[in-house]
Amino acid sequence: MSVSRSIVLLISVLLIGACGDEDNAEPPAELTAFEQTHFLALEWSVSTDDDIGQQYIRIEPLLLKDRIVTAGRNGTLNVYTLDDGDELASITLDIALSGGVGGTEDIWLVGSRNGELVAISGESNDILWRTAVPSEILARPVVYNRKIALVRTADGQILGIDIKSGKINWNYSRTIPALTLRGSSSPILSRSHFYTGLESGRLIAVSPIDGEVIWDVALAVPQGRSEIQRLVDIDGSAELYGRILYAVSYHGRIGAIDVTRGQFLWARSFSSNTGVSVGTDAVFSSDDRSHVWALDRNNGATLWKQDKLQARGVTRPVIFQDYVVVGDALGYLHVMSRFDGRFVARIQVDSEGILVPPIVDGDRLLVLSRDGNLAAYTLKEAAMYTDEELFD
Repeated sequence: MSVSRSIVLLISVLLIGACGDEDNAEPPAELTAFEQTHFLALEWSVSTDDDIGQQYIRIEPLLLKDRIVTAGRNGTLNVYTLDDGDELASITLDIALSGGVGGTEDIWLVGSRNGELVAISGESNDILWRTAVPSEILARPVVYNRKIALVRTADGQILGIDIKSGKINWNYSRTIPALTLRGSSSPILSRSHFYTGLESGRLIAVSPIDGEVIWDVALAVPQGRSEIQRLVDIDGSAELYGRILYAVSYHGRIGAIDVTRGQFLWARSFSSNTGVSVGTDAVFSSDDRSHVWALDRNNGATLWKQDKLQARGVTRPVIFQDYVVVGDALGYLHVMSRFDGRFVARIQVDSEGILVPPIVDGDRLLVLSRDGNLAAYTLKEAAMYTDEELFD
């Protein structure tokens, strides 16, 4: 690993305010009691052995129609049924994985720390091909139209790879800043283009056929004297809602872009490396202090802010029924009303912490903890129970 990338890893760990044991880190907020109107009921739980140790790597699972595929840093993929968590397969690749699982029902894609993309058959579990790429893959690969795999590498390149052969058809390259957060945002697909955020704080629209850039706009501009102050990565997930792309940067802004013109509809100051989730009326994000926000989708105005999780290293909020859910670095799931941000439920899933946002599958919530525990929950009304009665 180069010196610059080693520094990136160090800085990324230090920036997770509450997650480490550093003496100078802000302590995580103590949890406060609240009137618990709901509770998370455990449906099933399995140990995947897909732990990530002390590394700050978001290796997100792949949700399929009736299966879920997980991956660990040791190069093992595990496949489970969604209904009951039964293990269907375990696939050993003997490579150090660094990006989430991408793909379709038919083909699964994973990337390694050593710059390799591996394709696995979703039917036979056999390895279909391996392709060397310029550097480490830190983002989940995405498949366009069942023909092209779109892959982000840590050196600032985006690759278009033939899904059948593994041949690299095109590459887009841009110089990255000397210091960046550890991670990359995955491409977001539309019918004819894909959109992705860069380490420079810019958003681009690209043709998946040949890599031609359609438009390029700045969501954030580096400011400040130090390299840390000038970090403006777009690492978190963006989301497309109709023709509007919502995205957020670190030390920059959160905003809405009309993808047909590449123009901002609104933008406001914000700092986050977790990304956004978009509902019918609101866009949700967690900032770099672990405050959870709901903003008006049409103009960015604040609808509510929940600041009781400060410095707890929360994930991107996900929309689950009439609620938003975050995991935190101490292993808790927090369920809030999507309308006013009040807490309605809480449970500790795992003491090792949660880095990957919860995954919504209908009325089921799937959670992968830092040490590889995969669990499925449903949300139920708690009636007369209080927070202390349920969890003390």
